[in-house]
Amino acid sequence: MLHQVWVDVQHTLFGTDETEGSRLAVGASASMLLATIAAFLFMPAVALQVLAGFIVITAIGWVTYQGAIARLLTLFATVLTVLTVFLITVFLFLSALPAFSEHGGGLLLVPAENGDPRWFFWLETILPTGDTFWNPLSGAYSLIPAIWATVIVTFIAGAVAIPLGLFGALFIAEVAGDRLREIIKPGVEILAGIPSIVYGFIGFAVLNSFIQDSFLDDGASFLIAGIVVGIMALPTIVSVGEDALSSVPDAMGDGAVAMGATEWQKMKSISIPAAFSGISAAVILGLGRAIGETMAVAAIMAAGVEFANPLFDIFDASTTLTSLIAVNYGSASDSTLDVLFVAGVMLFVIVAGMSIVSQYIERQMKQKLKGQS
Repeated sequence: MLHQVWVDVQHTLFGTDETEGSRLAVGASASMLLATIAAFLFMPAVALQVLAGFIVITAIGWVTYQGAIARLLTLFATVLTVLTVFLITVFLFLSALPAFSEHGGGLLLVPAENGDPRWFFWLETILPTGDTFWNPLSGAYSLIPAIWATVIVTFIAGAVAIPLGLFGALFIAEVAGDRLREIIKPGVEILAGIPSIVYGFIGFAVLNSFIQDSFLDDGASFLIAGIVVGIMALPTIVSVGEDALSSVPDAMGDGAVAMGATEWQKMKSISIPAAFSGISAAVILGLGRAIGETMAVAAIMAAGVEFANPLFDIFDASTTLTSLIAVNYGSASDSTLDVLFVAGVMLFVIVAGMSIVSQYIERQMKQKLKGQS
């Protein structure tokens, strides 16, 4: 098995161009790369000199054996990316273990007034006060209100961003002419680069004031935060979704139209299923930003760690997981910091769950497109 792995690595690095010189160039560059990593980890004082040596040797190899060196660099970039994500995930879960060991399942339970914890959905009419859920001075830590607030804001953001983003992507890819597409697409991509705090400030100063004056007197709420975060997610969903729809071969749609399908039937039955992988990636990226957004939500909705009352009241307000981390980590004690890592794990689990659901729906759409049951 190890021999086969080594053969696969050689094929990845050299392809069909393996020569003695290319093997020497790749070996020298890889050795200097490993030496550079070791120097940064164990001998930082000489790390820059070793890095300079790696750059020089790689540049020489690039001039003489460009293909082999390019394969080595792409392999290194891929391994480094996967390893970085893996190490971050391991670090996140390991950092959360002390909090789980100290508090157990109480972090994900709702404390009752008599001291016995209850599961989230066993709520009574009268909910505990905010200090019952989160009070570092008394050692009370419950993430359930923040998790619930995150779910509500994300659900509202998804209700805003997914349909608008999908129809916007369909319009740019399938309906708009070339001239109009060249105007709209760059504008959408520019919107994606606006800092989140700007969205939050506009939401607080404009949208919040409008809703207060016209409908409510309660001020910032889940609804306003969800709308603003949904608008933030829109450019990502539109841009990535449009790229996915544009990659569908024209022959597939033209065949459907030739058989009598309308433009809407072509988009609904051909374009969307064929591009669903890219569309689902757009939704995950957009809602992942929505879930992980801190500054916009913090600028709009400054509230305590408590449930809305009633539970599904979108006009109430509470702290989300990201806001909880942002507000507390600067002055957190060691025990509180461990709990904040648990909040990070919860965010990771929510996004991973969305990705799993997306993969399942994508698989079902592919089977439907192929005519399978």
